[in-house]
Amino acid sequence: MDLTPTRLILKKIIDTNNVMFKKFIVIMCLTLLSTSAAMADPMQPRLYDINNEKSFARFVTKMCTADIIKGEFKEFSGQIYFDEWEPENSWVDVTLNANSLSLDHEFHKGEFLVDIIAGDQILKAITFPSIKLKSTKIERTSQNTGIMIADLTLVGETHPITLEITFENSMTDRYAKKVDVNTVSFSAYGTFKRSEWNVLYGLDRVGIRRMSDDVQVFISAIGGLHKDE
Repeated sequence: MDLTPTRLILKKIIDTNNVMFKKFIVIMCLTLLSTSAAMADPMQPRLYDINNEKSFARFVTKMCTADIIKGEFKEFSGQIYFDEWEPENSWVDVTLNANSLSLDHEFHKGEFLVDIIAGDQILKAITFPSIKLKSTKIERTSQNTGIMIADLTLVGETHPITLEITFENSMTDRYAKKVDVNTVSFSAYGTFKRSEWNVLYGLDRVGIRRMSDDVQVFISAIGGLHKDE
């Protein structure tokens, strides 16, 4: 049956609207699928930048038998790559500013302690302003803990160090008030012998005046999602 001009115009409008509606449905379906995929795996491996203001790097050692030294590096940066489902694929890369050293007391036997630790006797911070820690392997021990092997660069020398490490985010932290996939943290603890980095100051002393070779390190870092993620 022949259609009048008015009916032809109405038919074209209906056909055009149907095509647009079908396109709209396809777009909505694709959007829902992509959103569902993201929600199904909110903790896909992601890269985070360490927040210096919410993190710390500390150490403890003995200046002599009766004198325990506690120090902290106030400035450090780095990144955390965290894989929630396979933590052994995660890694950390931290750089400390050796010149940002802060100590729990000022003097040791009449000398400025920071001049001893940061000076040419130990850290040589003017010559080597950066202390670097970069993981090379993480062995998983539980859902969010592990043993981390890392390269520690100190006074220009790089040697491996072993640390106990714990990763936390809002999915694994039982104290978290809400789920925030844009934040992750890790803490690490371990001990190394500074003589392996050829830092020998005070080790030739005997008795009570001998300085400790062992240095305990504590790192707690919180990272925010990298901007490109």
